[in-house]
Amino acid sequence: MINRVIHFVLIVWVLLLLPSFLFAATIEEAVPTLTADQISQLRNGDLVKGASFSDDVTQLVPRDTIAATYVHSTLRKPESFTVVSLLYVPYPEHMKNMSESQRQVEIFNTMRSISTQEGITYISHRAGNKPKELIEKSWYIESEKGRRSIPDPVSSTVPQTAEYYVFQRDSSFGSNRYSHSYQTNNSEIFLEVKNLETMRVFSIFKAVDKEMLAIAMSTYQLEDGLLLTAMATIEGRDPTVKVLGISVDLPSSFTRRTTALGEWFVEQLNR
Repeated sequence: MINRVIHFVLIVWVLLLLPSFLFAATIEEAVPTLTADQISQLRNGDLVKGASFSDDVTQLVPRDTIAATYVHSTLRKPESFTVVSLLYVPYPEHMKNMSESQRQVEIFNTMRSISTQEGITYISHRAGNKPKELIEKSWYIESEKGRRSIPDPVSSTVPQTAEYYVFQRDSSFGSNRYSHSYQTNNSEIFLEVKNLETMRVFSIFKAVDKEMLAIAMSTYQLEDGLLLTAMATIEGRDPTVKVLGISVDLPSSFTRRTTALGEWFVEQLNR
């Protein structure tokens, strides 16, 4: 009888700890489809990236995640393309001794600190491959049609889902409103950003129709750091747009855009 009780207690203990065992993953375990060179790139702090019209971008996303499901769904959309970037981010010192749930709160609040995106830069081809300000204005708004700014939200827990509205003015596409939709679980926080207005180059020429751009960011906790996946999907548009004799390469433009957002997130997380 005593042995049965001990056996039962051990089973319960293992089941309680199982999520922790599943969470404690390395890069190799989380994304087994990566090559040795790609893993080396990530360990060195470099981006691994691809575009759906030339690469199998499903190979760049952690398996069995919200992000993986999302990427597979985007690839089924007709007349669309998806760019994906993957980055490994070691935990900053102040996060190393946190529990998984404490880190989730820290990451969630960092991802939502939208006002701190003002002034971030990206590498502009038109500016001679030099840094150029990307986001000039950035704040939360109360509703889809709103414009008045409200403070960045701060939480002590992480909900399973959440939705916000954001106003941003950037140097490429002018002023636009966006929806920010979150899905979370114990180890992942997934954000999808959709444009609620038509995006225009030089604020005049249509580049992306309303709700035809989706930028997504996913953080996935490993045992010693985060995997940050950034994605952009554009529907109903060829990869290249010509405006006043200037060719705008949308995959390149949005890869540089998601790269800038990834760099912003890492900088904020390390503060």
